[in-house]
Formats: sequence, structure tokens, C-alpha cells
Amino acid sequence: MKYVHLGNSNVFVSEFCLGTMMFGGKTAPDESVRIIRRAVDAGVNFVDTADVYNAGRSEEIVGQALQGIRDRVVLASKVGMKMGEGPNDMGISRFHIVRAVEASLKRLGTDRIDLYYIHWPMTAMNLEEMVRALEDLIRQGKILYPAFSNFPAWLLTRSMWLQDVSGYVPMVAGQYPYNLIERGLEVEVLPAARAMGVGIVVYRPLSAGALTGKYLDAVPSGARGEQDDRLEPWTQRYEEGIRKLRDLAQDRGHTTADAAIAWVRSHPAVTAPIVGISRLQQLEDNLKGFGWEMTPEEREKIAGFFPTAVWEEAGGQFPPWRRSYDIIPR
Repeated sequence: MKYVHLGNSNVFVSEFCLGTMMFGGKTAPDESVRIIRRAVDAGVNFVDTADVYNAGRSEEIVGQALQGIRDRVVLASKVGMKMGEGPNDMGISRFHIVRAVEASLKRLGTDRIDLYYIHWPMTAMNLEEMVRALEDLIRQGKILYPAFSNFPAWLLTRSMWLQDVSGYVPMVAGQYPYNLIERGLEVEVLPAARAMGVGIVVYRPLSAGALTGKYLDAVPSGARGEQDDRLEPWTQRYEEGIRKLRDLAQDRGHTTADAAIAWVRSHPAVTAPIVGISRLQQLEDNLKGFGWEMTPEEREKIAGFFPTAVWEEAGGQFPPWRRSYDIIPR
């Protein structure tokens, strides 16, 4: 397993970030615990969850699995999504953030969260309140590093400017969707993040499964593609590219998914892809693919398989803030 710095921090994380969104939902608790334990034994030290995943069950299961090995893992969680019916049971107010941290710490059975993301930007954000709440939690030792998720480039820059002029700990990481189909991140976010020393942690590296190649001919019974309405248009639009990706991967002794993830990892601004795992065998298969260190020539050739200028016609959802002018800080 290869380890890299998380942004400008001195902490090292594995290039494989274990995603736990399915834990406590599609994936049963016992299987989830086995997956986490096996991942840690294989050298994975970066685990990602969120309070909203399966209404807190993911955090509970992660906490259970990490008992006795907690200090071997850089643990990430998130705040901001709806966790109850009250008007303050979501968002990025100090009121909600402080309560949410305490609830997550209890579910995780730990004394601190190593990497804490603001999950989504909100309309009329009070950025001063947000960054001060994060700073206070850092000084209390309840979180170690602040981070953001799905912020447009101008918003991450503004947030970090406020931290800078206030003498606060800066955002160390951002989390975004990025893959061969959804490449809007390359326009502003990746250059900005690299310039400011922010590590980018990528979710949806396989385009919700479209880039595995398993939906090219038919959707397997019980597969995610039966419920995800993005997969059919993505697969139809990029069928030729996916087949070329599969052929290239097979020539190198790898799977189509290995190639797609290796391509994401090869961007110099990307710290790690989040690999969402629902079965233990899936973990074993994905671990093998992390041996592929893609060359710049391979990266350029593969990028040419996917004419992403037409991604929106194919049902893409990125960037998530097309109307980012609605996110006006107060």
C-alpha cells in the first residue's frame, strides 16, 4: 500500500480510502466489520463515513470495527445533512455542528474525528460562524483537521481566506466526484486545490458502476443499475470508451474498474479515491488494482476514450452547484 500526505498536513493516508456508505444498509453489520478489519490488515489506514449514512448506523459499525485498532486509522466523517425533523437538525450553524460532533463521537466510540468535512454547501452560508465552530472543535481536540465537500472553487478559496486571516487551522482536504465521465473538477477545483495545498479525496471514481463495464450488455439481476437512472445514459453514451478501457486493462492484466481507479489516482492533485465496498470479495478485488501506477502516456490515451464535452447530455450530475450564485455567504 502506498501512503501520501493529506494535503499540506504531515499526516499520511493510504491511497485507498475505504468508503462505508453501504454499511448498516445494503451491507450487514458482521460483513461490514470483516471488510474494515481486512482493509486495515491490508494496509488501508483511511476510512470514510458520515453521520447521515444509514441514519448513523454506518458510524456505529465503523466504531465497532475499529475497537482496539483505532489509532491505526485516519477516520473521516461529515456534518451538514438532515439528521432529524427539527429546523436545526441539519446545516452548518455552530448549534448544529457542535451537537453533530458529539453525536458522531458517541456513535464512533472515539475521542476525536481525524478529518471532519462540511458535507455540502448551503444557501446563505455564514462562513465566519462555520470556520470558527470548526476551529473551536480543533482546539478542544474533538476534530483534528477541518475539510469541505462539494464546494465550488470560489467557496473553498473564500473559506480558506477567512481561516488564514483569523489564524485558524486551514481546510486540509476536499471531497468531490471525479471520474472519466464526470470531469468538471478539472476546470477550477483541482488547480485551486493543488495551488493551496488541499488534498482532494474522490468519490464516485467508477461513475456509480458505469466504468466497471458490467452494464455494457445487460444489467445483472439485483445490481445497482436497476435503481440508478444515471447508469443507462452513461453506459449508452460512453459504450465505445468503456469497451476500449476494458480492452486496455485486460492487455495489462487488470480489470476495467482497476483502470478507471488508476486513472483517477494518476492526477497529481488527487490524494485518494474513495472505494465504496459492499462485499468482502469486492474489497479483495479492488486491493489488487492498486498496484497499477499509471503513466502520463496511459492517462492521456485513456482520457481520449471519453468525449466528456457531451457529459451533460448523458445525464451527468456534476458540478452539483450549477447555480452556485445561490450560495451567497452572509
